[in-house]
Amino acid sequence: MASRGVFPAFLFLALLALPACSDPARERFDAAEKALMEQRMEAALDGYRSIPKEYPQSRYAPTALLRQGELFGVYYRNYPAAIEAYESLVFNYPRSAEAPRALLRQGEIHHLHYLDHAAAVEDLEMVRRKFPRFAGMDEVLLLLAKSYAGIGDTPRQTAVLSELIEKFPESSRATEGRWVMAFSLLAQGKFFEADREFRKLYYLATDRVSILRARWGMAQALEGKGQLGAAVEQYEAIRNDWEDPAYVTDKIARLRRRMEER
Repeated sequence: MASRGVFPAFLFLALLALPACSDPARERFDAAEKALMEQRMEAALDGYRSIPKEYPQSRYAPTALLRQGELFGVYYRNYPAAIEAYESLVFNYPRSAEAPRALLRQGEIHHLHYLDHAAAVEDLEMVRRKFPRFAGMDEVLLLLAKSYAGIGDTPRQTAVLSELIEKFPESSRATEGRWVMAFSLLAQGKFFEADREFRKLYYLATDRVSILRARWGMAQALEGKGQLGAAVEQYEAIRNDWEDPAYVTDKIARLRRRMEER
């Protein structure tokens, strides 16, 4: 009598004879990914498009739709087709990990290519509302701030930029957000607030271009505040390195004349 601890040889041979368990959706997805890496875009797109149609319950279906949208949007620049893929993903797989990324890309198309900033705001606010822990929230907030600027809603733009800077201080998008906020304050004529933001950027700057840009902003803000002598000092500091030294020289001369007329 065979010991219970010994696996019967005939069962082991029978298991070897069985076909390996396969996931056709995964095989299709892997083939599409391989085609994408090999720059065979048509084959990749065909593979991605087939998965949600033939295997809608597969865990690869949402990712396939996301890849489909990215291919249409970035490579083919077929924005209506990209939007259709993203909308299908969000509608059919609203709780998937890919849904917030699809909404972000959809908002990006509305903002950058359709110039429909209101639609972009709607997409991006949906990410904030439904996916507060989305890993790309700093990207969402920066684009949302720019979209609010596009519809002329300055208070909401400022609030979103403040949230971005506060919640993601180490993000490169937070740094970009600081620049957007500083120049927005300058455009609004809020010179004291703009001066404060440009000074922060000056102390945070680590490269020559950023230092020059911050000094330029400080000079503009100081000029707006009526502190012409301090503004001249900032313009003098950047004159030789500015992209248009003659313009800065002329500006300094004009400010000096204003100071003499006082």
